[in-house]
Amino acid sequence: MSCVLYQASLESAQHLFLECTFAQRVWSICLKWIWVLFVQHKDLKCHFESFHLTFLSFKHNQVWRGVWATIVRGIWEQRNSIIFKQRVADTNETLHSTQLRSWLWMKYMVHSFNYAYSDWQLNPVICIKSCC
Repeated sequence: MSCVLYQASLESAQHLFLECTFAQRVWSICLKWIWVLFVQHKDLKCHFESFHLTFLSFKHNQVWRGVWATIVRGIWEQRNSIIFKQRVADTNETLHSTQLRSWLWMKYMVHSFNYAYSDWQLNPVICIKSCC
């Protein structure tokens, strides 16, 4: 099956979540939002593993990986909305769904996390550093 986001190549997990032009744009805006700058791996497993930093605590790394998972989920949901609802891919919508889902995940998983959604949207790094 062709990539439903840009019809450029065959859809695979590798392509959908990392190589597709849409996915690259999503990663770019989401990484800017969380103040992360790094060379993105083209291998899905390595990309996930790059969200583990040895100098951070287990809890911090759990949060970073949770954010990674919400970005992947946002890309997946955009794909499905195109297939099943005939919608158009929207990077900003994916960013907003990532922000909301990761904030909800933090509220549920990290008991000391008591930041408003607006704080999370504006400065997720400070929210993570101060609660973990």
